[in-house]
Amino acid sequence: MGEIHPFVTHFPIVLILTATLFQLTYIFQPSWMDRRTPLWLFGLSVIPAILSMMSGQEAATAVQDLHSSARSLMEQHEDTASFTVWTSIILFLGWIWFYLRFPDDRRVDMIVAAFLLLLSVSVAIAGYLGGLLVMRHGVGVGLL
Repeated sequence: MGEIHPFVTHFPIVLILTATLFQLTYIFQPSWMDRRTPLWLFGLSVIPAILSMMSGQEAATAVQDLHSSARSLMEQHEDTASFTVWTSIILFLGWIWFYLRFPDDRRVDMIVAAFLLLLSVSVAIAGYLGGLLVMRHGVGVGLL
């Protein structure tokens, strides 16, 4: 399953960032789109995010001989990615609950936007660290 990590990883990155952009757009221009659009986009990111985390964990176990700087970078990448995935799951479930319980409350939209911004930063950091692992240390290169 570790071989699919580079392919699966990009879907949640794009969907989280797009959901954030759409949520902010909805907050500032609610007439431009349906309120459910960012929720759907974000919901579509959760399953690939879980698959990405699982495949990344398996890919990490396949790499044995890393020097300390690469090992430390991999741990940071794993921690940031795990935070992103678990926060995404919790946010998605909470967003659905609040959306159904308070269908027209703008405060919910603002709180969700704040969490989406946090997740966007987190996913950007995880992606950056993953890119450093590949580009600087060659981790995962040649696995296919």
